[in-house]
Amino acid sequence: MNTHFFFALVLPDDIKTYLNDATEQIKSEFPFKKWLHQADYHITMAFLGNAPDSMKKDALGRVESELATETMFDLELGDIGVFGKNESPRILWAGVKQQDRLFTIQRKIYESCVQAGFELDKKPFKPHITLARKFEGESLFSIERVRQIANLEPKHFEAARIALYQTHLGASPSYEQIFTINLQ
Repeated sequence: MNTHFFFALVLPDDIKTYLNDATEQIKSEFPFKKWLHQADYHITMAFLGNAPDSMKKDALGRVESELATETMFDLELGDIGVFGKNESPRILWAGVKQQDRLFTIQRKIYESCVQAGFELDKKPFKPHITLARKFEGESLFSIERVRQIANLEPKHFEAARIALYQTHLGASPSYEQIFTINLQ
């Protein structure tokens, strides 16, 4: 089984706990095939897939260099949304409010990985925190009802760390930080 790697913004533990508490309220009414473990919550910046160690090392060096002078910045949780069909979504996620710094950091990471030889997804960056995958309910899904139950508040948090993660398919939690870059 292939292992995958990705760069992501590390979320503070209190935000992970807050989001997990919200998902606990949703689970009974809206069944998904997989609910992410709270330790796995993050914002993906660049998905690398499987790659030789030399490419990962090159990308890591480039990312580390690009982020050397970047400082921590404030983010705010946004609303809950979905990817896929509204009545039967593929992904349930929590968003963050638009923040230019997040897009700047993501662009630096993305470009560093491309320069290291990775072929990355060309879709526009849509920052989100995946909460669950593959809706399996008998009745139609209602994002309005999910938002009502979750009742997310606009919590602020500091974006302070970027990590290179490795996936461990079938494990829970599934993602392991193998290298962390602290923002100034």
